[in-house]
Amino acid sequence: MGKYFVMSLKFNKSSASDFGFKPYGEKYAINPNDNSLWMKKKLYDLGWGSENGYCRLPLPDFNTLFSLVLSCDYNDDMFGSAAIILDFYGDQLLSLCENYAKDKNKKKQFKKMIEVFNLKQPINRCKITGKSYEEIQNDFLRWQKVSECALNIDKC
Repeated sequence: MGKYFVMSLKFNKSSASDFGFKPYGEKYAINPNDNSLWMKKKLYDLGWGSENGYCRLPLPDFNTLFSLVLSCDYNDDMFGSAAIILDFYGDQLLSLCENYAKDKNKKKQFKKMIEVFNLKQPINRCKITGKSYEEIQNDFLRWQKVSECALNIDKC
């Protein structure tokens, strides 16, 4: 069990009780060990759809989430953090990906980012709501450059 996230693996869990929690309405649960509040959420897609899970409330901020992605071994906190970043922080992720791709001292971290965020795929991970066509296109072109760096990590 992660400190901030818990999730299923191949959809083997879905209800609050499956995760050792007590239901608290339809979207929430209570961890009986510490009485913390958790919110039901579709989390990381391991290749067959977004896994069932819960996020501890309040959710960590972007910097904490990003730190969890880089510092955690492959566990619920890492995958849960990645899912929240992809859902809500695409613009911030893009800026960090660009910075890490350029920084030779952060090659190890960038390699993990490539794997966790699937950066070899040139897709726009930023939100498009409220943006002009030009802004969306610019975001995509920036993601495309990140993808090129991910594919040719030694040339960036």
